Amino acid sequence: MKEIVLCDNGEYIRVVDICKKFNLNVDIDAFHDPEYLNTYPNEIKNQLESYKNIKVRSIHGSFADLCFGSKDSLIREATKNRFEYSYEISRKLSCKNIVLHHGYVPGTSYPPNWVKRSKIFWDDFLRDKDAETVFYIENLLEHTPDLISEVASAVNDSRLNICLDIGHAHCNSKTSVLDWVKKLNKQIGFVHLHNNYGQQDEHLGFEKGTIDFLEICNALEEYAPNSIWGIETNINDMESSIIWLTKNNFLKVKV
Repeated sequence: MKEIVLCDNGEYIRVVDICKKFNLNVDIDAFHDPEYLNTYPNEIKNQLESYKNIKVRSIHGSFADLCFGSKDSLIREATKNRFEYSYEISRKLSCKNIVLHHGYVPGTSYPPNWVKRSKIFWDDFLRDKDAETVFYIENLLEHTPDLISEVASAVNDSRLNICLDIGHAHCNSKTSVLDWVKKLNKQIGFVHLHNNYGQQDEHLGFEKGTIDFLEICNALEEYAPNSIWGIETNINDMESSIIWLTKNNFLKVKV
């Protein structure tokens, strides 16, 4: 059966009730900010207590100003340190899936060299990591799926996979979302599902915006049948998106 989780966008107090209502698990977002625990030192305990009996399936790791394929060794080192932090948080949450951004900005680095540096980074980073933990590289600003596909292929490790954010692909790239799905295929291990009108990253519900959700969900079932689906809409659109998935036979829950 397909696994569907709710991405809590740091609003766990609201999302926990939706998880309970529909019997769904969760992707925790708050700890992507490495300063979060400095401000709220008890939040790991608090969130685990709030999500009691709800499985934490994944977390969104640190991403601000990071780039694992950077030319600058200091940037790569900072990226490694923050990714290590995310890994430790995931262990405290008993979570085996970590979504990370790559930091590549189109036009700022020669892609083949960026991919080579990325492979070196990941070969080193994964050396001492748990065999069951999977890291997912999420697309953001790039125009095509080629870059992250090449990184995943170059590293060729079952612990490194791709998170396809269809909202990012729709508003930032020059390639249709359907073609992203077809190109990445079974490299897709995680999907962020939300809609927009093709101009900015709005995180709208499935029935808003200009992504053909029925087409994309059918394509995901065909090309990436084992991927985890994360509902990453704004909180106000989350329940209607769950209901949409149910009505279109992608999810079986009581609504």
